[in-house]
Amino acid sequence: MQDDKKHYDSDTLSQQRKAHEEFLKLKKMQSGEITDEAPAKIKPQTIEEKAGNFWYYYRWWIFGAIFLIFVITVCVKQCISRVDYDLSITVFTSTPVSDNDCEKIASYFEKYCDDVNSDGEVNVRVYNCSYVEGGNRQVAIANNTKVQAIITSESDALLFITDDTTFSYLNDISDTVNLLEENGVFLEEDFYSFCDTDDYLALPHNIKISRRTISKTTLQNDKKAKACYKEAGLFLNRLNSNGK
Repeated sequence: MQDDKKHYDSDTLSQQRKAHEEFLKLKKMQSGEITDEAPAKIKPQTIEEKAGNFWYYYRWWIFGAIFLIFVITVCVKQCISRVDYDLSITVFTSTPVSDNDCEKIASYFEKYCDDVNSDGEVNVRVYNCSYVEGGNRQVAIANNTKVQAIITSESDALLFITDDTTFSYLNDISDTVNLLEENGVFLEEDFYSFCDTDDYLALPHNIKISRRTISKTTLQNDKKAKACYKEAGLFLNRLNSNGK
């Protein structure tokens, strides 16, 4: 019995001493005399543990790298697939022209165009800015704005397909110089036979294609515009010769 009492007293003193040491340690930590020791890092041992550890710390870097690779891939693909057009033509008529017919117009005119950029192909781009005279006002305003943007920013878009209404409209924009030259080429019957393919929207007749004036304009010193102006003239000569 006495031995048990001694053992109990020894345990009690040991616990009290340990509690006192913890209390002193806590006070020193509060006063800044010591800092709490961080638990030792457990180093991953297996391949699965290492992979999980790597993913935990670097997953956002991996996501960022994947996203960057995706963006670069899309940009490269767009650059590779982007068509470099040899000639640009704007359809601006007060009678609507379907997008399907515009695709046929581009195909029709390719035979009169040179491989200007020497890429081994002839590609003609057609901007569809046609509208319905007296029709939806918002559509007419949108297409008018589109034409204005082409005139302002597209120095290679020097050919315009117009009717009497739109030809006069474009030439009245400026008080000093006509936007379009007078010696345009009226389109012949073979043009309509080839291009008028839409069953619901007939291609307007009595339309002509004209070259834009660059003399006495902001384009007269533009190297690209001068080259396109020359090519547009050759194009119109070939087209005119075909109709005779």
